[in-house]
Amino acid sequence: MTRRTLWQSVTGYAFLLPGLIAFILFTLGPILFSLVISFFDWNLFSGPVFVDTANYDAILTSPGAQFWTFGGNSLFFLLVVPLQMAIALAAAYLLNEDVKGTILFKVLFFIPVVLSVVPVSIIWAYILDSEHGLLNSLLGLLGAGKIAWLFDPSWIKPGIALMTVWQGSAFSTIVYFAALQGIPDQLYEVATLDGAGRWKKFLNITLPLLGPTHIFLAVTGVIGALQLFAPIMVMTHGNAGGALTLIVEVYTKAYQEFRMGYASALAWILFIGIFIISSLYWKFHRRSADYA
Repeated sequence: MTRRTLWQSVTGYAFLLPGLIAFILFTLGPILFSLVISFFDWNLFSGPVFVDTANYDAILTSPGAQFWTFGGNSLFFLLVVPLQMAIALAAAYLLNEDVKGTILFKVLFFIPVVLSVVPVSIIWAYILDSEHGLLNSLLGLLGAGKIAWLFDPSWIKPGIALMTVWQGSAFSTIVYFAALQGIPDQLYEVATLDGAGRWKKFLNITLPLLGPTHIFLAVTGVIGALQLFAPIMVMTHGNAGGALTLIVEVYTKAYQEFRMGYASALAWILFIGIFIISSLYWKFHRRSADYA
């Protein structure tokens, strides 16, 4: 290696060094630290006490921990992912067609993407208000009774799911629309010459070529659904009741009860669950794309 090449390599690594240091200090370091303290009992006000796997045992086996209840609530929001993708694909397909008014629809679909989750959650809290909410007003016009969307344990999860479907579908629509724009028109022209109709072209050309997009949106959707936090806290003011999820429990144990070891153990269990479910989604959608 010549001196010039060596100097170029050193210069390149020097430019990478600040980012690497920041990654170690603020990402990798805290991750490893959380793994270590998950084996300790630590409340921030006293020294950590090593308890081996007691935190994990308490989470998985203690009746008062309600781990399986919170886990079930987290899994409920996974149902939102395929619904988001289906709505987004239909919307993107229509936007991709030469239909009047598509510019207006593009703007409307893009608004939820640029808005932060907190103002969106506040808006939807008013929409789902039990007494004066827009949704209950519409249900009243149809002759239905009022629903306590954010207070009734039976309806709180569907109410939050409505908001996540609305916002998640907007992002997915943009991604699907970009993917549809990348499909060559020549494929559709050849299929038309062969006598294929709109439905056959959609099934045999559009869906298979959107395979990578399906995988991306499925995996990111799963991760987002299992980490759903801000809408639950904002829309219910922290009183989620029947919608308490694992990520909300992590926050409660860490920043309200200051049980850092327990919260870290719960966070690692959640991480493992997200990794497993995301991997299953990824394999399923990849096989479906390969098969198509």
